[in-house]
Amino acid sequence: MPASTFLPTFSVCICTRDNPDGLRQTLQSVFESTMPPHEILVSDDSSNYNTRQMMRESYAAIPYLEGPRRTPAANRNRLVRAATGSHVLFLDDMTLLGETFLQQMAERIADDFIRRAQVGEMVAPLILTGVEACQGRCIKPRKCAYLGYPSLEYRSGERLQSVILASTVFPRRLFDSTCFHEHLADGYDIIDLANRSVHEHGHRIELMPSAVNRASRVDTACATHDSPDDDASRIYTAFRSYRRGKHQPFRAALFVLIALPHNLWRNCRGTGRAGLPAFAATTQKFLLLLNAESVESPDRQGGTPGLPRSAA
Repeated sequence: MPASTFLPTFSVCICTRDNPDGLRQTLQSVFESTMPPHEILVSDDSSNYNTRQMMRESYAAIPYLEGPRRTPAANRNRLVRAATGSHVLFLDDMTLLGETFLQQMAERIADDFIRRAQVGEMVAPLILTGVEACQGRCIKPRKCAYLGYPSLEYRSGERLQSVILASTVFPRRLFDSTCFHEHLADGYDIIDLANRSVHEHGHRIELMPSAVNRASRVDTACATHDSPDDDASRIYTAFRSYRRGKHQPFRAALFVLIALPHNLWRNCRGTGRAGLPAFAATTQKFLLLLNAESVESPDRQGGTPGLPRSAA
C-alpha cells in the first residue's frame, strides 16, 4: 500500500462478564467516536444469558462471541482471533472510549508508517498506549521494579516496556506469533505480553498522553499485596523477562534465588509459620508455570494447554 494512502483500521474488542449495563455504556462510547472503528467485537464470559439477550435485541449487527469462561486473557485471545482490522484495542465493560482516542491513534500510526516507508526502515510497527482516567486519577504505564512489582514511574525519555491495556492499540500481526498468557494472574498477563512484544518481537511502545479513555474499575496491575497466584505470576513474568527477553540467564537465576526467599519472608513476617502455606502455594504455581513453558512453543506461549487448568 502506498505510504500516502495508509490508514489503520481498528478492531475494538470488548470483553464482558455479567455487566450488560456497563457494556451498553461502553458500546455507546464507541458509537460516539470521531473515527468509527473497522469493527466491534464482543466476547461474553457471563454466568447468565442477560448480556446475550441484550446483544440480540439491541445490537444484533455487532458480532457476539461466547467467551471461553476461563480467564480474562483467554477471553482476549478469543477476540483477537476473530479480529480483522490492522490494529486491535481491548476494552471491557467498565471502560469508556475517549471521543477522539481512535482518531489520535490513527494519525500517529499513519505518520510512523510514512516515516518508516520513506527511510526504508525495517522495524516492527508501533504499539501506542494512551492513559486512563480512573476514579479521579490519571493512570500511566509503570515499569516493574527488580522484584517484578509494577510500581515505578518512567524517567523522561526512558524506553517504555509496559502499557495501559484499555488505552493501547496493538498491531494485529503481533498476535500471529504470540498471545496473552492464559495461566498468569490478571494484570501480569499484560505485563508479560508487553515485555515479549518489546524484547522478543522488536516492537516499540510509545506513550500518547493526550489519548485518554475512562474507567470505573480499580487498577489491578498496580497491586502490591497479592495472592499466591499473583506472586507466582509476578515472579515468573520477571524471571522470563530477564532470561529470554533481556538474554540474562545468570541474572534470571539470581532473581529467583532472591525472589522466593523474599516471598517467604513477606508471608511469614507477621504470622510466623501460618505464612508457610501461602509460600508453598506460590512456589508450586511458579514451578507449574516453568514446566508449562518448557512444553509450549517458544514463539506462542500463553494459549496452549501446557498448564493444567486446575492450577491456573
